[in-house]
Amino acid sequence: MKPSPVTTATPRRRGPASTENGQRSRERVLQAAVDLITEAGIDQVRVAELARRAGMSSGQVMYYFTSKEHILLETLAWRDREDIAQTRAALSRVTGAWRQLERFISCYLPAAATHPTWILWMEAWARAPHNREVSQLMEDLLRQWRDELAAIVARGVREGAFTPPAAVDDFTLRFTALLDGLAIQRLRQMHQPSRKRLTGLAMTVARAELAPGAG
Repeated sequence: MKPSPVTTATPRRRGPASTENGQRSRERVLQAAVDLITEAGIDQVRVAELARRAGMSSGQVMYYFTSKEHILLETLAWRDREDIAQTRAALSRVTGAWRQLERFISCYLPAAATHPTWILWMEAWARAPHNREVSQLMEDLLRQWRDELAAIVARGVREGAFTPPAAVDDFTLRFTALLDGLAIQRLRQMHQPSRKRLTGLAMTVARAELAPGAG
């Protein structure tokens, strides 16, 4: 089935969510969408059920969002912004580049197989190969995580804790790809490694790259 056109998730200056009441109503739809997608996946989401959970009419829901795919993207962007803000707050509470890197990894990985943001990511990934707008939004969101990682690496180099990577961009791309792969292991219904174990595996790779020969 050909995917519906998608409106990229961007802040709105005018329109239905430009007022305080409109923004609150829109966030009720987003939270209802998070719950439904986490429970059953985007393909099983029905606008009527989404409206019921948000306490509004189907027409009101579609007033804020143009399609089911648009709901998915806006919901992903909303949740990911919350996650990155929480990660930055968590990083501010620890000192030392190695401890910050470990905290970053732990925040990046899903807490459980039902982690809402990761389920949204998986739904979006399935659509990215066939939809350029989905792919572009995902790249914009992922860039924020790579930038946070690059800042930790730069801090570690300044502190003398890390050996500078040959190319920081290559390292952040490679390392977040590793974390994505570990996350998929955590999201499986069977044989879910603990987040602590996956964090340890990622730290082993980080030490090999950022402190070669230290042991």
